[in-house]
Amino acid sequence: MLFALRQPAVLVGLVLGFAATSIAVTLVQGLLSGPKRGLRQRTQPRFWLDPYGAVAALLAGVGWAPRPEIRRGFGSSTRRTAWLMAVVALVVPAALAAAGLAAYLGAGGTRFALSVLGSLSVDSGSVTVLHGSQHIASAFGQKVALGFAMECLAMGLLSVVPIPPLATGVAVWSQFPRTPGSRRLAYHLLEEQWGIAVILVFTLIPLVGQEPALLALIGTVADDILRAIG
Repeated sequence: MLFALRQPAVLVGLVLGFAATSIAVTLVQGLLSGPKRGLRQRTQPRFWLDPYGAVAALLAGVGWAPRPEIRRGFGSSTRRTAWLMAVVALVVPAALAAAGLAAYLGAGGTRFALSVLGSLSVDSGSVTVLHGSQHIASAFGQKVALGFAMECLAMGLLSVVPIPPLATGVAVWSQFPRTPGSRRLAYHLLEEQWGIAVILVFTLIPLVGQEPALLALIGTVADDILRAIG
């Protein structure tokens, strides 16, 4: 988001998108993970944002919602809950992104313009909105809506990456380990900060002059979605 300082309207949209996605995902996951835990998450704002996810959003343009709260263990109930949390982490941002794109169209944007943005190269396509660049919006409202939509979409796509503390990563590493050794590895990934370091590296550090790997992947999928909409 630091890169977006040159486009204040886009920056507003990015901040709103990150906050809305983090809060909505946390609240829905809290409601579905059990009455007591859900009540705690609904009433205490300190559960609404992940500090590392906020740092990632600030530096790379995309962050993540707080890690889903699930009971420890490898039982079937835990696995079902983990996968439910992963689905929520994808569906909720997708719904918010759709609302943002609808707001963009309502503010005078066109589907053709979205298709054009999705057809640009990796270094000038949809992912650059996360860095404050935009090629298809002129009015203030369009820029805010576009930044909001792209942040929500990027957070939803990032949640699918199978690395804890991302929701899909929690689900994967809670289910697949079977042997004692693999469970020890899963424990370290789930309970320590290795996953956070990996995510930050692959969203911040360019590879051979290209976009960071995760940002490039997010941009490719987001471009396909925008082309389909257009």
